[in-house]
Amino acid sequence: MSTNKIPIIYTQEYDIGLFNIEKLHPFDTAKYSKVYKYLLEECGISKEQFFMPQIASDEDLLLIHTSQYLNSLKKSKNIAEIAEMGILSIIPNFILRKTILRPMKYATGGTILGCKLALKYGWAINLSGGYHHAKVDSGSGFCFFADIPIAVNRLKENNPNLKILIIDLDAHQGNGLESVFKDDPKVYIFDVYNGFIYPQDHRVKKYIDFNYPVEMGINDMQYLSILYNHLADAVEKVKPDIIIYNAGTDIYEKDPLGALNISMQGIIKRDEIIFREAVDNEIPILMVLSGGYTKQSAEIIGKSIENILNNVIEYNKRDKRQKN
Repeated sequence: MSTNKIPIIYTQEYDIGLFNIEKLHPFDTAKYSKVYKYLLEECGISKEQFFMPQIASDEDLLLIHTSQYLNSLKKSKNIAEIAEMGILSIIPNFILRKTILRPMKYATGGTILGCKLALKYGWAINLSGGYHHAKVDSGSGFCFFADIPIAVNRLKENNPNLKILIIDLDAHQGNGLESVFKDDPKVYIFDVYNGFIYPQDHRVKKYIDFNYPVEMGINDMQYLSILYNHLADAVEKVKPDIIIYNAGTDIYEKDPLGALNISMQGIIKRDEIIFREAVDNEIPILMVLSGGYTKQSAEIIGKSIENILNNVIEYNKRDKRQKN
């Protein structure tokens, strides 16, 4: 079996576990290891081929977040509010920092690494991340750290003129991203989301460059037509140096929070469309997992990555070999 590195990022630190209390939340906090296991068993990828992230440092977090906000996470009630799990307020803070914040710091480190790997390999996937509700001075919707903005800031240290297109296809409006990047002329946001559910953050919608709120219960054909009709134009207009793709699986038809009606095959096709647009145009792309609140989420992600590897990445390699 090949031990050549593949730009997929994972650590066992990603999973969140807290005396099974996490099962009170609809989010499958073990989906990261489940996706990893799928890739090992079904895709023939060995453990040695994955990249492991470093934990995001306080210096990384302070690139975006205020020290006042980070200090506020030393109170359990504030963590409970962001996680939308009131019971967490009675748990000692040091336990929450270890079991909830630490995995998310690793996920943030994974997104930082993922951007670098995408520029090197042409693509990368972080098997976590996508905390698109986190703002400079606040967190919400189970999003504590603004991993994408932090990673973008790290990228810009060496590449200050990079143009970045964020494609946010989580079921929820990426209001944190829109808030953080509102004054950044080199970051563009393409956001398709259910316009009738959380967060309803109307103040920052004006900062979405390509804004596609959709109706409750939209189906595969209606959803994918948005991508077929508008994605290529957005890419052509921006001409990005890198795409960061927030690939939420909460658009799935059985998801209790997304309230959309997209099938497993629809999600797999969605991800293929995004990757094919990037790869065909030789634009580096990083995919992060974002939301997804069903037990099927991990399987969907695994099958989608398998499809990307076989029908986009490998197809592109074969096509180039044939042309040469």
